[in-house]
Amino acid sequence: MQKEEILKSLIHENHFVIYHMPGTKVIRIISSSSLLKVTDWNELTVCSKGFIFAPFYIDEFPTYILTNSKSWELPYVETVQSTSGNESFSFPDPSYQSTFKKFHDKVTAGDFSKLVLARTKDITTDVNPIELFWNTCQRYPNAMVYLFQSKEAGTWLGATPELLLEGDAVQMHTVALAGTMKCVNGTIPKLSDWSEKNKKEQQIVTDYIRECIRSYGELKDEWGPYSCKAADLAHLKTDLYFRLAPEKMPDLLSLLHPTPAVCGLPKQKALQFIKETEPHKRSYYAGFLGWYEPYGKTQLYVNLRCLTWKQPSQIQLFAGGGILHSSSIENEWKETEIKMQTLLQAIQNINPHIQ
Repeated sequence: MQKEEILKSLIHENHFVIYHMPGTKVIRIISSSSLLKVTDWNELTVCSKGFIFAPFYIDEFPTYILTNSKSWELPYVETVQSTSGNESFSFPDPSYQSTFKKFHDKVTAGDFSKLVLARTKDITTDVNPIELFWNTCQRYPNAMVYLFQSKEAGTWLGATPELLLEGDAVQMHTVALAGTMKCVNGTIPKLSDWSEKNKKEQQIVTDYIRECIRSYGELKDEWGPYSCKAADLAHLKTDLYFRLAPEKMPDLLSLLHPTPAVCGLPKQKALQFIKETEPHKRSYYAGFLGWYEPYGKTQLYVNLRCLTWKQPSQIQLFAGGGILHSSSIENEWKETEIKMQTLLQAIQNINPHIQ
């Protein structure tokens, strides 16, 4: 069976995931007639290994694990497409303006050191998920690109740049990724080019992750911050390397997720405020996904730059931005618009009429 036939046949499967890891030469496929549902994270200590798909609110939506009942690999040949597209930015709508004010007021009042405000955008288009996955892979070879489908969670696609956790019993690795700038002519900005707002936002994330690691593991090395590129965007990044006993991985995940990069601080208070104030449900946006194997090799990414099919011809895109005291509504709105361009341009490549 040819590659295209294999991929198209998956649409009729109950549960499957297709994904490409950054820098690899294969596309991995896992399909199964059943799905392991996890509602209590204490169960993760005894769960079978598999591809995990976790929500933003772990107490509101279930975590699913696609076990390795049927899997195979396809060769990935990189033919990078241009990431330029039809950029058209709108103005903040009334709902975003109202919500931004509520978030910003809480930060300026000192109730939070940071809050992350997410928004959605709905577009109507008939686009084949398999075709969009393949186009996204070609556009973003350095992102973790996936297409996940289940009857329970729906159909999701993303191209995320943010590693949550990877490694094995010898060494684990995570990153603090925050701050966003547009690359000018493809050039990554220097560290000195970043605003104090972006630097502070990244430091908040780094400090939090460092303390999480020290709670359950042994921090061995730290490198950063430095500028990194994700599609047409740049972020500030710090790498953290550490030792972790495999049986402690569920505990660390529970403490790490969601990080201040997608939530805020103080964490539990921020989670509750976001749940009560954002006008939409994040569902699996800003959750995490990837191969989960505590006693083997784990590779998990934060579910950013993603979309879901609300209906066969209606897609919902997600994006968010960190709100600090110095944030302005114009800059935060534009940041979410730019982030949504990651997948919107991939859709436009298939259907140029979509705006």
